[in-house]
Amino acid sequence: MCGIAGIAYRDSRQPVDEHRLRRMTDLVRHRGPDGEGFHLSPGVGLGFRRLSIIDLKRGDQPISNEDETVTLVCNGEIYNYLELRERLLAAGHRFRTDSDAEAIVHLYEDYGYRCVEFLRGMFAFALWDSRHRRLLLARDRFGIKPLSYAVTGDALFFGSEIKSILAGGAMERTVHAHAMQELFAVGFISAPHTLLRGVLRLPPAHFLLYQAGTFTVQRYWDLDFPAQGQAVPQRREEEWAEAVQAKLDESVRFHLRSDVPVGAYLSSGLDSSGVAAVMSRQVGRPIQTFSVSFDDPRFDEIGSTRILSDLHPDRFRKSVTACGIKDFDLWPKAIWHREDPSLSGGIIPHLLLAQRASQEVKVVLAGEGADEVFGGYAWYRVEKLLQPFLHLPSGLRRLVSRIPALRRLWSRSCRALGAPAAMSRSRYLQVIDNATDAVDPRLFSEALRAQWHQEGESSWSPDLPSQFERWARFSRLQYFDLNLRLSDYITRSLDAASMAHGLEVRVPFLDHEFVELCSQIPPHLKLRQLTEKYILRRALNGLLPKEIAYRKKRGLAAPDWPWDRSMPSFVQDALSERELRTRGHFEPRAVRELLARQQAGAGDHGRELIGVLGVQLWDEWFLRGAKAD
Repeated sequence: MCGIAGIAYRDSRQPVDEHRLRRMTDLVRHRGPDGEGFHLSPGVGLGFRRLSIIDLKRGDQPISNEDETVTLVCNGEIYNYLELRERLLAAGHRFRTDSDAEAIVHLYEDYGYRCVEFLRGMFAFALWDSRHRRLLLARDRFGIKPLSYAVTGDALFFGSEIKSILAGGAMERTVHAHAMQELFAVGFISAPHTLLRGVLRLPPAHFLLYQAGTFTVQRYWDLDFPAQGQAVPQRREEEWAEAVQAKLDESVRFHLRSDVPVGAYLSSGLDSSGVAAVMSRQVGRPIQTFSVSFDDPRFDEIGSTRILSDLHPDRFRKSVTACGIKDFDLWPKAIWHREDPSLSGGIIPHLLLAQRASQEVKVVLAGEGADEVFGGYAWYRVEKLLQPFLHLPSGLRRLVSRIPALRRLWSRSCRALGAPAAMSRSRYLQVIDNATDAVDPRLFSEALRAQWHQEGESSWSPDLPSQFERWARFSRLQYFDLNLRLSDYITRSLDAASMAHGLEVRVPFLDHEFVELCSQIPPHLKLRQLTEKYILRRALNGLLPKEIAYRKKRGLAAPDWPWDRSMPSFVQDALSERELRTRGHFEPRAVRELLARQQAGAGDHGRELIGVLGVQLWDEWFLRGAKAD
């Protein structure tokens, strides 16, 4: 796990300023506190910060092939590197190290940009081919590791984090108006866009080629589901459960490859408990687990519930970190590391977990991804219950969805009922937890609204596979979860929080071979009546106590942050009329009214206020170039 940054010039003869490259790389020191490395040659500069996990003595980067015509910097882990190494040695390649990243260099020699197809892991890398004067950027299939870039008239800048690109000093800093609109409507900003105009995120499962000032972005992998009515291999329920357990065993075994100790994040739920249980069976020693509790009992799932480490103290060493209102002070740090704000404070518990875990280990395994792979979110149940009503005329559905009493009781169901019936990005964004019914445009400044009007409606939409409409509705919903919300919201916050403390978080449920297997499981085994992740529960039934295997899902949520007079000083400053007018994104009067309603208990406007505060802090660092404390 590391941080990368670099520059490739249109003119292959132009030298790279070493001080500029070092400045870009130094800003991601937190991602790799164990060392640094640089490659400078005419037309290109690659920078690297290292967190030592595999081949502690010789695994430094940049790393090159035998004749040094191919040079790589890579953030992440290639879990099947031992198998790839054996194959490449047999083909005549020579290895200088025992690191996982070196396999990419030799794969590129044999297969060019198709090298990404052979990788099983989480990764974001930059590879310079000096023979063709070509830069290859690539990102893993589920966007577990981040990678952003910006193309100017004479160069391409890239980095694990946006702040590295800005440190290159080659672009104007302006807000992306439609990204701001999406942030408040959806709760996060979806790739390829960021809140900065001109800075883009490479989408998951894509690579970018840059050569002589031109670039192309291409998808190299996509997930497929069986078409409705398609003949698929018939398996009984027990056989599917056995297949899931066997493939999860294999995934965890691969994710345990490390030259440093590995711990685990552990909640009271099925997903992290399942990963920890499989780990325990494989390593044969007590595993250090890290859990978070909350001062507010409404959010706490540790204090009142027995978790796996309580039930098996001989197999797990338990460490619990408390999270309370006082920890709202971490919000500026959260924005600095996450970069694009979200409308959720959930990153704060993750920051606390990562800080505690990093004191004892460099690597943890976590349960993220299971809800996307098995359809574990509440909106899958909502979609199933509403499906008979989606054949009604759209006007009638919208009318019913606007009944105030129904909206108060079932806000998500009403959003889903009133949304377009066809499964699309528009419908998906209406049914997920992040979406809001409507954001008052008067919250935003006149200048920002004018920019929206001038630019017209945003038409962002992912390219859907040609067979998308043939899949079961459940599978179509999964496709959006796995391709949109997962990387832009879930793993983005997970990576930002963990790498803020130089901690590597691995997610076995997002091994692409495991996901490909699970994509073939019939939907009725994922959502059995209204029991979510049914087949995963069956698969883990022998490994977990029943009280955990069949425990009702509780997501990790942050406490209600204070919006009264006890607000920290940084909140009061950021939301002051003076600062709101200086930044110019929001109407001070509208923010003041929103805050007054929140303080009076006249509705819950915490999400909008979190967004306003996040953008105000983001502006200070990413638009105005101030340094974080």
